[in-house]
Amino acid sequence: MVKSAMMEKQKQQDGIMQIPEWWTCPEGHEELQKAAHALGKKELLPRALISDQERSYPRESLREVAKSGYSAVTIPVEAGGLKDGFTAFAVLSESFAHYCPSTTMCWVMHMTTAHTIYEAGTEEQRQRLLPRLREGQIGGLAFSERATGGHFWNIGSKAIRNVNGYLLDAEKSFVTSGGEADFYLVATTSPETDNPDNLMFLLVENDQPGVEAFPFDAMGLRGNASGPMNFKDVQVALENRIGGEGGMGYFNDNTIDPLFLLGSAACWVGIAQGALNMATDGAKRRVHADTGSSVTDYQVIRHELAKAQIKVDSARSMLYRTAEALDRCNKEGKELSECLYPLWQLKTHAADMVIDVTNSALQVSGGRGYMTGQVEKFVRDGRAGAIMGPTNEVLREWIGRTMIEVPWMD
Repeated sequence: MVKSAMMEKQKQQDGIMQIPEWWTCPEGHEELQKAAHALGKKELLPRALISDQERSYPRESLREVAKSGYSAVTIPVEAGGLKDGFTAFAVLSESFAHYCPSTTMCWVMHMTTAHTIYEAGTEEQRQRLLPRLREGQIGGLAFSERATGGHFWNIGSKAIRNVNGYLLDAEKSFVTSGGEADFYLVATTSPETDNPDNLMFLLVENDQPGVEAFPFDAMGLRGNASGPMNFKDVQVALENRIGGEGGMGYFNDNTIDPLFLLGSAACWVGIAQGALNMATDGAKRRVHADTGSSVTDYQVIRHELAKAQIKVDSARSMLYRTAEALDRCNKEGKELSECLYPLWQLKTHAADMVIDVTNSALQVSGGRGYMTGQVEKFVRDGRAGAIMGPTNEVLREWIGRTMIEVPWMD
């Protein structure tokens, strides 16, 4: 610690501008951020390329994240969460994504599952299921269906009520941790409910009869196991219905969307910063033998790095401002849906930004960046954000409709 302080003082004496800590981390979360980066470097980064190249699920990395106490950070402190949990969630997601975006997105979906169980579940369900997550088991969300594509909130599948609970029949298109999670929160509908909102959540174990997962082979985020899943005539006990028989649209707007949009946007910010860090370090080390100049000695490179960093910091500023607003809503007992508009903007901007910044990182890295490796992987991983539902096109429509004061979803 003393040596580090001396080095910082020497940099200041040498006239090197120091980036303020508050600019890159919300106040009070500095130690959490440092711990997350230490975990990322030690556990996530060594497995990231292997997970990508072998398309293998990052189970060991997720297990280490759980062992560090990050399996359900957004639930109340007394239930095992962290203080200012939404800000902590954003800090962790951004930090982890510097090292392994696949692990990060699996964790984001796991976190969203955990928070939904806490918010929509009974006390018995919380006591039964949340300890499993703290012990390292993985939860997943099964929402999107091929028939409605990126409109994942429009569910066509059904679960018929019977004497033992519900008989579920659903074909899901993209399920993060598909076939790998220990259990899934499956979004379906109830044809028997009197509620105009017939959306219903059922908890299904991965090893139940009728559960089938299919391979995931994608451009990026190759460790996510986000392939299709079928739930064919799966019998779900009544005690595994999370929430009511219908009426779950409320939790879609007030729990699932806020967590997913915040966590995924943080992931895109982390990918962009991780790619830019690698490009910057590589450019500083790379010296051209014919000129004796490093790549960063060229003004055009420095300007490219600066433009990219400004883009990252603009998205990061939106990220932490929005996370802090979610924490305020939580403390004041307000609905998180009050933050949907800024969340739409955040996700859209972060997903557009990561495409621009990872492309810049590759360009700065030159031929080395084009070769298979971390920078090239960041380019592929970051490209997923803009097409994840709600897609950026859908979100821009909702933002525009809100601006002209018409209903955002018709």
